[in-house]
Amino acid sequence: MKKITSNKEKHYLAVTLSGENDKEVLTQMASALQEEGYVKDSFPEAILKREEVYPTGLPVGEISVAIPHTDPEHVNDAAICLGILDKPVTFNVMGMEGETTDVSILFMLSIKHKEDQMDMLQKLITVCQNQDTLKEIMAQDMDKINEVMTTLVEG
Repeated sequence: MKKITSNKEKHYLAVTLSGENDKEVLTQMASALQEEGYVKDSFPEAILKREEVYPTGLPVGEISVAIPHTDPEHVNDAAICLGILDKPVTFNVMGMEGETTDVSILFMLSIKHKEDQMDMLQKLITVCQNQDTLKEIMAQDMDKINEVMTTLVEG
């Protein structure tokens, strides 16, 4: 895993990473949030457990995404970690038992207040429906990454 940007003021970071499966990728990203102080020690395990019960893979087009998150009790500060995978990893699809999708981009959320969750998810889904934006993120276009992350955290 390699950190490509971190903005403490705006509460986001972005990493490139690789893994053989969803658990490896999720653990690496949760650790990145933990290293930055955004989440508690319980966060990585909580993310994995929640993903098992409530999968977050979204097949939104050529580039699929996942939006892993967990309960506020595991969070110190609200933040978003963008993960760009060097090769896709299979995730279970949100709300579709038995369906999978190969995910290339993850937006891991550490949400401090439950009432903020739906608003953030709606903003993220808008971003994720734009394949051109996702392609720019995959290409690690730093201007686009900072623009998207700033829009997400500032509303």
